[in-house]
Amino acid sequence: MTEHNFSRRDFIKISSLAGTLGLAGCSSVADLFPASDPAGDGPQSTGNAITGRVVDTDSTPVVGARVTALGAAGSTLATTRTDGDGQFSLALRRPVWIRVSASAYRSRVRACAPGPSNRLVLSKAAGSATIAFGGDTMFARRFYTQSTDSLNPRVQIDPMNRRADHNAILSSVKPALAAADFTSVNLETPLTTRSLRHPTKRFAFASHPVAAEALSAAGVDYTALGNNHAFDALGPGLRDTIDSLEAAGIGHSGAGPTPEAAWEPHVQQAGELDVAFVSCTTIDGRQYEVDWAANGPTERPTSITIDGQQRTVAAGSGVARATAERLRNAVQRGEAAADVVVVQIHGGESYQPSPTKEIRRLTETAAVAGADLIVNHHPHVIGGIERIEGALVAWSLGNFIFDQKIWQTFPSYLLTVTLTADGVARANIDPLLLDGFVPQGVVGKPNRKITWQTLGSSSEMTTVTRSGLALGAGTGSTQEKTEQFSGQNMMYGREVGWVSDVLTGSVRLGRDLLLTGGFESINVDSQGYDGALWRYGRTYPTVSVGYGLGDSGGVELRRVDANRSRAVLSNSRRIPVDGSVTVTSGYRTNDDGLTGELTWFEGTSGSEIDRQVWDLPSTAGDWQRFSQDLSPPDGATHANVLFALEPGSLGSRTAEIDDIRLIEWTDRRVNKGREFDHLRVSQPATIEFEVPKYAEEAIWSRVD
Repeated sequence: MTEHNFSRRDFIKISSLAGTLGLAGCSSVADLFPASDPAGDGPQSTGNAITGRVVDTDSTPVVGARVTALGAAGSTLATTRTDGDGQFSLALRRPVWIRVSASAYRSRVRACAPGPSNRLVLSKAAGSATIAFGGDTMFARRFYTQSTDSLNPRVQIDPMNRRADHNAILSSVKPALAAADFTSVNLETPLTTRSLRHPTKRFAFASHPVAAEALSAAGVDYTALGNNHAFDALGPGLRDTIDSLEAAGIGHSGAGPTPEAAWEPHVQQAGELDVAFVSCTTIDGRQYEVDWAANGPTERPTSITIDGQQRTVAAGSGVARATAERLRNAVQRGEAAADVVVVQIHGGESYQPSPTKEIRRLTETAAVAGADLIVNHHPHVIGGIERIEGALVAWSLGNFIFDQKIWQTFPSYLLTVTLTADGVARANIDPLLLDGFVPQGVVGKPNRKITWQTLGSSSEMTTVTRSGLALGAGTGSTQEKTEQFSGQNMMYGREVGWVSDVLTGSVRLGRDLLLTGGFESINVDSQGYDGALWRYGRTYPTVSVGYGLGDSGGVELRRVDANRSRAVLSNSRRIPVDGSVTVTSGYRTNDDGLTGELTWFEGTSGSEIDRQVWDLPSTAGDWQRFSQDLSPPDGATHANVLFALEPGSLGSRTAEIDDIRLIEWTDRRVNKGREFDHLRVSQPATIEFEVPKYAEEAIWSRVD
């Protein structure tokens, strides 16, 4: 038996995390298993209303709570109060942000949709504070260039309408940002109008100072500057950044004119607590003649030539370079000055959700030194959550506002934590989807996918229940259920529970690589059915309710005599693939001329190396499902799903498509995983699942 020695502070942290740390929320927003409400937590919606129940962390109904539906930029769409059982109903037919506020409780904002009843959990206000964290943020580069793809529109900042465009980019998430007592993002750009840039760095950004005003207006209170882009416009740009942030009332740490300034914790009141923020980076630019670290690692030149002009480079100006000693001292200074210490470490490998050994070592250093919460950045993809030495750790939040076009960078989430003087009492994630560089709250499939992806990257002690994410053994949040599967070559999709072991039979686990594909209204915005992350013609309502299975949302491709080119539907960016896949979808058409395609590439750019095409014959107007098993050709690393409808020789042609999935299968030796959402049984099998306590069984539905 291993013996552990815990201080009182550590014990309180562990108890509160194991018992109450949660991802409570609406619909699928923070609840892994939202399909029903078996505990009777409110009326079931018919799709014409958003319903739910508001409870506190002890599951006691909160009576008389004000429930407000929020639209773009926080406008009020509808409001009501909870009844004697904590229940509410709002007559709304599309996803919205729901804000719940009640006396003696911290307010909560979550994305909710019509459908099954939602459950929202409020934390007590006394002695606490809520802090929200967003990921990597910039408003530069492609934000100022016009899209060359008419089938895939995106945001563009107009220099003549700069402030309004910045506000518009933030408008869809403003309700979530403004709900917390304090909100932080990782600002990966200088804010300056200077043309000065780092002379040799490959990617050097600069955003307009108006971004500070827009961030502040949206609810951002603090920015972490300890990263590899804050010094992209060198010392003058860093001064402009700090001046712009301070003029907008936004706090900062992680960079400054001296090493001492860069490492100085920012202390500010949040709710009823004083919170110290420490920011630093492991990426210091040592490979360049001019690094961007305030504290070493090399002695940079005092002057350099840029565009034929001599420029002075101030010694000591730059970002906080992470060392164990510096980090430990900063945490201890923060602990002496505040009730709670938050550390944000920037580093790791791009597009890799797991931390490097260096990042894990520094995170452990911060936790041992006394940090209560550690939120890390840089990989541009979402990572997991776990507990280290009593501190809550989020390894990567992905991008918050960024112009990257890489498929893995589109999922994101807001992390909102409730803190007391003893540390983190509760945590929630709100899944976000970056579509056209703009973050949007999501419900439905992308919400579930992002939640499951986060769960799959989290520690084995992390589980997800109806009331949220729980860390620590013995929480009683899940139970084991064994199910029998018969038949051969049967495919199933996940609704409730995840595979913990394959006891008998031959089973392959898989993961749908498409974040969207059901074409419901999944974004919390004013666009409705907009086919997020798909390329298609927009000259008529291609995506709409009534075009899908059961008259739900779907896609209609249409061609008439005058058309000379085919109508196409494809995912917006190339998807990384590592193994055999199955493309499956529902479709219906009264004519021939519809094909499915999977195009293969060697990377994120360059020409295709292979294309696999299959005909989808007429269904006589009835819905059918096809499944196509494919393997990548040699050298292929990325794929693109495409449907094409050829123009007819006489009359018009239409085809409707819905529920598209691109399932990547694992090696047969893999027999468990919380991120997997599909399984294929090639012979009768017995499978063990983990399911939440409130569920009577694991639910995996036949796909084919």
